Order: sequence, then C-alpha cells, then structure tokens
Amino acid sequence: MRKTVKKLYMGRAEIRDYDVKECLQKGENFKIEFQNDVMTLTPEDLITKIESKSPQKSNFGKNYVLFGYNWNPDEIEL
Repeated sequence: MRKTVKKLYMGRAEIRDYDVKECLQKGENFKIEFQNDVMTLTPEDLITKIESKSPQKSNFGKNYVLFGYNWNPDEIEL
C-alpha cells in the first residue's frame, strides 16, 4: 500500500488505523511518501513502531485513530 502525506506532526507521519489494518490483512509493506522521500514500513513495523495514537472524529460518521510513526525515509543508493 502507498500513501502520500502532506505534513509531518512533531516529526511523525500519521496514518489512519483502517489503512494500517488493511495493509496488515494483506501482509504488505506500507510506503509513505512525503516531499519526494519515501519511508517503508513492514507489517511488523506497523505494529511495533507506533509512536503516537490520536483519536479523530470524522464529519462523515466514521471515527478513526491516527497512528504516528517517526519519519525516517529510506536511503537511496546511487
């Protein structure tokens, strides 16, 4: 799964809980894009590297939790 975030909050990329659950069910890596950088989280990382949880109220009736992961982009070898 791949998502683009527009901003970091306190140095963390935030992902909705239902996106994380879907990625875990599929057993896929989660790639987060931010300002032309990419950070890859394995299914294990999605569980163990959560640094913050922030409950959110949706205007559309589907409440969710934002999971925050410290931003650590992948190193690209040239």
